[in-house]
Amino acid sequence: MKKFKPSFLTLSLLAAGLTMHAGASFAQETDAVAEQDSELEVIQVKGFRGSVIKSLNTKRFADTVVDAISADDIGGLPDVSIADALTRLPGVTSVRRDGQSSELNIRGLSGGFVLSTLNGREQVSSSGGRSVEFDQFPSELISAAQVYKSQKASLIEGGVAGTVELKTASALDNDEDQRIRLSAHGNTNNAVADSEYLDSIGQRFTASYQAKMLDDTFGVSVGVALMKQPTVANQFISLQFDEYSEELNNSFSADHGGIYDGLPEQLFVSDGFELHDRGGEDTRNAVVVALNWEPRDNLRFQFDGFHSEFDSEKFDRGLRVDGLSTVRLASLGGTPNGGVLTNPILSGNTIIGGTFSRDPNNIADAPPALTSQYGGIRVQTQADDATTESSVSSWGLKGEWDVNDDLSVTVDVAHSEGDEDSKDRVMRMAYFEDASIDTPVIDDGLVVQYQLNGLKSPTVSFNRDFTDLDHMMVVAAEAYPRIESNSSDAIKIDFKYELDNEFISSVEAGLRSSKREYSLERGRFVYGVTDQTSRSGQYITYGQDADGNTIEVERFQPYQLSSDEVMISSLGGDFSNMPQYLAVDVNQILNSWIPNVDQTPTTDWNNAWTLTQNNVIEENVTAAYIQANIDAELGDFPVRGNFGIRAVETEQKSTGLIDVGPGNGDPIADDNGLISTNYVQGTEGTTYTDYLPSLNLTFSLNREQLIRFAAAKVLSRPDMDTLALVGGISINEREGSQFLDYNSETSPFLRPFYANQIDISYEHYFSETDGAFIVALWNKDITNFVGTVTEKDFDLSQIGFDIPPIFDANDVPIQLEDGNYTHAENNGEGGYMRGIEVAYTQTFSFLPDLWSGLGVNINWSYTDSEITRPSAVPGEAGSDAPLEGLSNRVFSGTLFYDYDEKLNARVSVRHRGPYLSEQIAIGSEQSAYFNEETIYSAQMSYNFSENLQAVVSVDNLTDEPNISYFGETNRTGTIQYFGRTVYFGVNYNL
Repeated sequence: MKKFKPSFLTLSLLAAGLTMHAGASFAQETDAVAEQDSELEVIQVKGFRGSVIKSLNTKRFADTVVDAISADDIGGLPDVSIADALTRLPGVTSVRRDGQSSELNIRGLSGGFVLSTLNGREQVSSSGGRSVEFDQFPSELISAAQVYKSQKASLIEGGVAGTVELKTASALDNDEDQRIRLSAHGNTNNAVADSEYLDSIGQRFTASYQAKMLDDTFGVSVGVALMKQPTVANQFISLQFDEYSEELNNSFSADHGGIYDGLPEQLFVSDGFELHDRGGEDTRNAVVVALNWEPRDNLRFQFDGFHSEFDSEKFDRGLRVDGLSTVRLASLGGTPNGGVLTNPILSGNTIIGGTFSRDPNNIADAPPALTSQYGGIRVQTQADDATTESSVSSWGLKGEWDVNDDLSVTVDVAHSEGDEDSKDRVMRMAYFEDASIDTPVIDDGLVVQYQLNGLKSPTVSFNRDFTDLDHMMVVAAEAYPRIESNSSDAIKIDFKYELDNEFISSVEAGLRSSKREYSLERGRFVYGVTDQTSRSGQYITYGQDADGNTIEVERFQPYQLSSDEVMISSLGGDFSNMPQYLAVDVNQILNSWIPNVDQTPTTDWNNAWTLTQNNVIEENVTAAYIQANIDAELGDFPVRGNFGIRAVETEQKSTGLIDVGPGNGDPIADDNGLISTNYVQGTEGTTYTDYLPSLNLTFSLNREQLIRFAAAKVLSRPDMDTLALVGGISINEREGSQFLDYNSETSPFLRPFYANQIDISYEHYFSETDGAFIVALWNKDITNFVGTVTEKDFDLSQIGFDIPPIFDANDVPIQLEDGNYTHAENNGEGGYMRGIEVAYTQTFSFLPDLWSGLGVNINWSYTDSEITRPSAVPGEAGSDAPLEGLSNRVFSGTLFYDYDEKLNARVSVRHRGPYLSEQIAIGSEQSAYFNEETIYSAQMSYNFSENLQAVVSVDNLTDEPNISYFGETNRTGTIQYFGRTVYFGVNYNL
């Protein structure tokens, strides 16, 4: 009796999905017991059903735990990017940014723990994180994608959560001599249609060409994808809730004992809220090219490149209210430097609304009065420019040489880079008593009434009309750009030697060397007195002359708007009852207001962060591996897989400014010529070596059933920007002595995040029809996390900080004791993460007539974790919070229908359970819990001929909101709606 075993080449072709629109009959594709050698029968199955079958083939014959999607599945709408398509895989979710999927989470771990590769080469992010922005990758230009959930020695290290491998097409894999694909798609969004200043129609155009030449030895593949589409997010954003106490409001006298007018002793209040639309236009231009040359049967070369430019123009237009936490209860009397709260509305121990008056007793001098006591409540009209311009590029050159029948060598040279420029421009408008006079005064008669409604839309009203041009003036113009650059160069060489062995079929070994560099530049531009006072209407700086008389030193005159410069706008959808506001063109206003002012952001020692945050971080990695591939039999059961080990040496260092105290540093000038001697430029870092063993085994129980087992040690390196050399010294007196303390939120000495993981899965592939039932169990033992630690009595010279002597005002050296060293560091507080994934795919070809085209694809996963972190959610101080990004429950499902290779239709749903993450759209880091969300989509295509196809689809059918809250659902965080998007268009193939 002989065992039927598909050849290595056959398995590779199936697993890689290289034959477009080809699916294999599961009844014919098994490696089960057979009486004689058999051949795999390959049939043509097109449409979504064909892509599902192809994806299952990839999973079935892979040597690791992997999930996959293939070309038909990827290319179908509404997949604006590859991220949308990947969220249909088990345990994979995404973070919606402006309504689009961008960052991927896998098995409860956020994007920083996900390694991304393109054609086997590591991809860098356009920002300082490790997480690749998948919305940079158009789905039309990707031929296949796989998510590796177990590691093997030959894979590049770095993905504790998983490794996402994207692939582009090769013309030499096609049956046809040439292929041409053209597509033209449009889209419209109901939220965009409600906007007064956005075009309502978006466009996507794609063209690709593939050809084989020179007797099928040379292949050319070129693809271009262009996208321009308007986006909008209608948002209500509550600022975080803090405890309402003397610490927050000095106007409260201590004799109240923390109990205010019979209210709870511990009382929480938000400082304010924003209501606006973040709208604009996303423009993405991407191109991919691949050249394949096979001059001989044993020699192959490939050059491929990818470039994508993604400009996301975003403006926050609306109203911002802050200062609500500084008000005083009406029963305690008004105060000169705050407002008054009457009729407070409570929910538990939280103020969720009331009537907030700026100066009801008319006792404060409003800006720009010289002796202004003005503070407290502030209402501003926003026109913030949150535009981001980013690009990613990568290319690689690979050569493969079959030295003989047993030995093959592969050499691969790769480059990847990403750049991002975040504009972060701020423009504020405020309400004045009279905008027409020479020295206008802020109107302090403002009254704000609002009430939060938990996870539903709040109610908000004002006693002033913020669209009245007789009162509205521009008071602030600011910019805080963040310019990031990330690049990686790598070379690797791999060897494979085939063995005539009953257990080991081949041995692989290889070396890889890479150099990665990240840089960050910051700057600042402010037209006004300071960042905050200008926004409050304090646009005049006063001083005294030689006789002590009060004089005006400097004036930044507010700008009165005209009717041709503004548009009255309002939020749509569930926020249509919110107050109206002015929408303006920031560039137009700046050119009219301050045409002769240089608006270039600069570094400035008066705002030292503009220099200290600038860093250059380098990471050099050398890795070597050896891996044995298994093809054996255990009794009557075929076994395949691999085992091996990967050794990795990492050298990382950061160059930045080190604070050594006044007068102790080098003279360093900012862009304005101001000299500081507080800092020296230094370079610090570390080198470490890791050994990463791995094992993957697949047991064939019979012709339909497989059991997989995988075990590995894995790592994910810290985000590049967390390795920055940023910190400052301080001299503090404790117990009569002077101590030298050093504080840093980042560290170039951080080590990776490590985990030991095990995967076990059972896979049943149906023989009577196409489909599978799969159950997977997994466990990750996390060994460490990055946290903040304080080491006492620490000698800073141990980490290379040589602090020179520090002198007092009389030039006498200060005797300093070794103080506290507070810094980011890996700690041992880990724990387990474990979960279950269930996947069911079924095509109902056994049903009669029209029903035979039905099919279903369902994925469900559950993740449990004992890992907790100190909560950063306001009001939860001292308590533990779950791991950021972890959703315990994730579900996705698709019901699809194919008829006569003419009609294709599907309805999809994806659900993500609650999770903890960073608050969205605030501009500062605030932790919040996000509510569960369920997103539905539907699509349909019709083939008029073999060449022409029409498509239509709807994404986010129910306009599912993205909602967050601060610990308790009555403490509203963000509520944002992205609208329902309809896509339509045609595809043409030749």
